[in-house]
Amino acid sequence: MNAISDKHKFAHFAPGMVVAFGQAIDARPHKHPLWQLWLPTSESTLNGEILNHGSVIAPNTIHQLSMPEGWVILAEPESKLGEAIKALQEPLPTAPEIPSLSSLAAAFVDHPATAQALQTNPYQVKDQRLLRLLKHLDHCFSGDCLKPEQWRAREVADWLAVSESRFLHLVKDELGIAWRPYLLWRRLICAVSAIKRGVNATEAAYLAGFSDSAHLSKTIKATFGMTSKELIASFAKSQNRR
Repeated sequence: MNAISDKHKFAHFAPGMVVAFGQAIDARPHKHPLWQLWLPTSESTLNGEILNHGSVIAPNTIHQLSMPEGWVILAEPESKLGEAIKALQEPLPTAPEIPSLSSLAAAFVDHPATAQALQTNPYQVKDQRLLRLLKHLDHCFSGDCLKPEQWRAREVADWLAVSESRFLHLVKDELGIAWRPYLLWRRLICAVSAIKRGVNATEAAYLAGFSDSAHLSKTIKATFGMTSKELIASFAKSQNRR
């Protein structure tokens, strides 16, 4: 019986990044607009190639990962961590087997920018209007998801007192992702965070503004290459579902 131990699971959601340690990770081909760093603890497979070390995956690159155990780090392109991951050069450190953010940061002692960003990943946005917007979006990290109808580009631009075209340019320029895929990413993180807290998929879909659990499931699979049940099995500690 190949039981997955809760002791070897860890998932951390914070502005600009997701850091997770899990087991039995078997992702189908997928892509997302984030920089990704993966560190296996043992022989793993990326796009059919057997590897004994981690690597960096650029945004919007289709990839398929099979990893018995290890770390997956996702970072928004223009975040401090995203820029640090982009600049990483091999050899990458050996994956720490203790599932904690501090142990992961310590493993990057020879890559200080990455080590620092893993622990403190402030927004690097210069425009104060965008910072206001991000502060509102960050409510999801405390469980207060905001419905997507509040975040149409035109309405957000009006709220920030800029034209819609200017707003869309600012987002792409300062966040590194166009508004629609960025908002979808943030909604997805809201939903996955809720599921991690024990909320069922139907309620999580409603909280994050997806039309139904099927829509949420399709988005999770396209973004992570795994179903919501597979994600929870690989990365989330057991808890009672509501």
